[in-house]
Amino acid sequence: MALILTGCADLPQIDLSAARLPWWGSDQNAPAAMESLSVLVWDEGAQTEILRELIDAFELAEPGLPVELIVSNAYDNDLQARISGGDLPDLLLVDSFRFPDLAAEGMLAAGQNRLDSSDDFYPILIAAFQQDGVAYCRPREVRTLALIYDAVGFAKAGLQPPATWDAMRQAAETLTDVNTGSFGLIVSPDLSRWLPFLYGAGGQLINEEGRMVLESAAAANAIDYYIAIFRQNFAGQPAESNSSWAGEVLGKGKGSMAFEGNWVIPYFAAEFPQFEYGVAPLPSGPGGRATVAFSSCYAVTADSTHQDRAFALARFLTRGDSMKQWTETAAFMPSRISLADGWLDQFPVLSPFMDGLNEARVWQFPPGFAPFLRTFNRNMIELYAANIEAADLLGEMQRVGAILLNRQTDRE
Repeated sequence: MALILTGCADLPQIDLSAARLPWWGSDQNAPAAMESLSVLVWDEGAQTEILRELIDAFELAEPGLPVELIVSNAYDNDLQARISGGDLPDLLLVDSFRFPDLAAEGMLAAGQNRLDSSDDFYPILIAAFQQDGVAYCRPREVRTLALIYDAVGFAKAGLQPPATWDAMRQAAETLTDVNTGSFGLIVSPDLSRWLPFLYGAGGQLINEEGRMVLESAAAANAIDYYIAIFRQNFAGQPAESNSSWAGEVLGKGKGSMAFEGNWVIPYFAAEFPQFEYGVAPLPSGPGGRATVAFSSCYAVTADSTHQDRAFALARFLTRGDSMKQWTETAAFMPSRISLADGWLDQFPVLSPFMDGLNEARVWQFPPGFAPFLRTFNRNMIELYAANIEAADLLGEMQRVGAILLNRQTDRE
């Protein structure tokens, strides 16, 4: 995901203290390297600093093996290298998209009775970190997509946030200014941003029987709407505004609406503090309203020799008081139900993000499905360029998805 939103440095940033530096002399009695509980996460800026503080608090509250926090700016590459080298840490930060693959490959330790009760967590998030009825970890946070719009531009045009697809198209047409190159709607060539349209049309990617169902009237309706508004020049993609993602486009004043998550709020505060935004539920399609939820957890690795300590840290980081600290910014919403009201009291204008959990589907697919995402996003760029048509895209993705699902079935 644009989701996800990691940096591009080649090497992880590892916190090394003087006590952990290698002994450079030849003394045979040199002290051995200090053993520690290793934790691998991706860099999340200010949130990572909160994590450091929570880990310090854990070490004080539950003395034992010290914790080594490894913060990576190239998490995917770092994780793959560690998997290939058999060098996984004791605890991993794992998102909902990556979780099924790690669990299916036997790389994660089952939670069994070492997890907190599931009663205070949103059920759809609990389910996201289970596989074959086995729970591996508890969700640490949640984010959803909502409609982010230019509040000043809407007010000047006398518009209210659109509640339906038809109203969104009309608003996009009204707010598009070809003279300044500003589009009414920003659409990204990304599966996560198209899925709300598919779900809102009443469609599915994979049905309850585990079969691809993209060659459907609902899928055709969703892709036709998505590409029609683009080809009519009422919508544009971020690259057309020399931007990397939709939040940047809105902040620059080159767009009026986008489907984005609550991570955009601290981004605006830091990069475009003068931009006046509004937040509304995603417009309803013919099948109703739908959105996508993103989450992550702290998962203990199967090969860890410190599993009890690792599970203790995971419980500490996701307990109520820790999560309250972690979610005191708008970037993350609590995954514990008991903390929802407090978060909404703090951020009342962001309620569409929290309310979206009522109609959300988690950003997650069966194991081995990552190639589908990459292929879909490439094909969406081709669709924007009119090198292929919508029906061709759906047909190709139906074929690719079926191959991947069958391949996984054969492995099982």
